[in-house]
Parts: sequence; C-alpha cells; structure tokens
Amino acid sequence: MSHPTDWLAEPDLPRLDLPAPLHDWMRERGSLTQRLRAHWGDVAVLPLQEDTVVPLAHEARRLGLPDATPAWLRSIVLVCRGRPRVYARTVIPDWDPHNPWAEVQRLGRQPLGELLFRLPGLQRSPFEWQCGLDWPHASQWPDAMDPTAARRCVFVREQAPLLLTEVFLDPHTSP
Repeated sequence: MSHPTDWLAEPDLPRLDLPAPLHDWMRERGSLTQRLRAHWGDVAVLPLQEDTVVPLAHEARRLGLPDATPAWLRSIVLVCRGRPRVYARTVIPDWDPHNPWAEVQRLGRQPLGELLFRLPGLQRSPFEWQCGLDWPHASQWPDAMDPTAARRCVFVREQAPLLLTEVFLDPHTSP
C-alpha cells in the first residue's frame, strides 16, 4: 500500500490532471449524497467496515494522532444504478459513547451526508486532494477508475474532529 507524503491543498486540484468533469464533483461543497441522488437517482450505502482500529498513517497524521492510536472507522461504498461511485472513510478519534459524533455509529445504511448537512454550527476544513493511493477494500471496486481520485476534509463538532475521505470511483458524470 502506498503512503504519499503530502495531500494537495484546496487550490491545487488542477495539478491532479483528472478529467475535467470530475473536478466539479470533487469541488462539491454541499452534500455529495444529494448530488449523487440528483444525478443518478437512488443512492445505496454498502457498509464495508465499522470498528475501532488504527487508522491509515496519513489519516492519523491529519488528525494529529500518535502512532498506533485507535480511532473509530466507518468504511462504505455509495452505489448508484448498481455501480460503486464513491468509497468513503470516516475516522473519529477519542471514541467513546460521549463523543459528539457517537450517532455516526448508528447510521447503518444511511449516508453520513444526511447527518452532516443538517447539523447546526458544524465547521469544515478546506478540502485536500490526492490521486493514486492504494485503499483498503479496493478489491471491491472492480470497475474503478485508475488512478482513483480522493478528497478529504475535517468536520468539527463541539471541538471533536471527524475526518471524511471520499474516493471517486467513477469519472463519468452522465447517467
């Protein structure tokens, strides 16, 4: 598994040399779930993993976690028209039942975006970009574009961070 040293800052998205329509999807500031629904119709959530684990090294660095510090992880795939469109990883450090993000554990097959975009007072960092990373669960995306493009940001609620990474598996924007 590759471990890049840097993610690109928000203004540097054009440096990834991705198909032009994908840039628009990666810059989406609203609910990606709502945009997927508007574009393809139904959005299904395929849960892959929900557990307390040691996050990937670049995730731990982004959250300022010491090496080998466990965090709560939720990995899912958003599926539209029978195709995997987005692989998403949610990492929440300092996990316990009193964490302000505890309700994420009860989402099941509900997209995280349905929770995030109805919460008042939520803070969101600028996006960061990366392309060509190896990801856990990638064997479940047989038709994914190569290389995969990813974006991530940190949401903060009551001083508690949530790192959300979204990996775009399909560069097509037309139904």
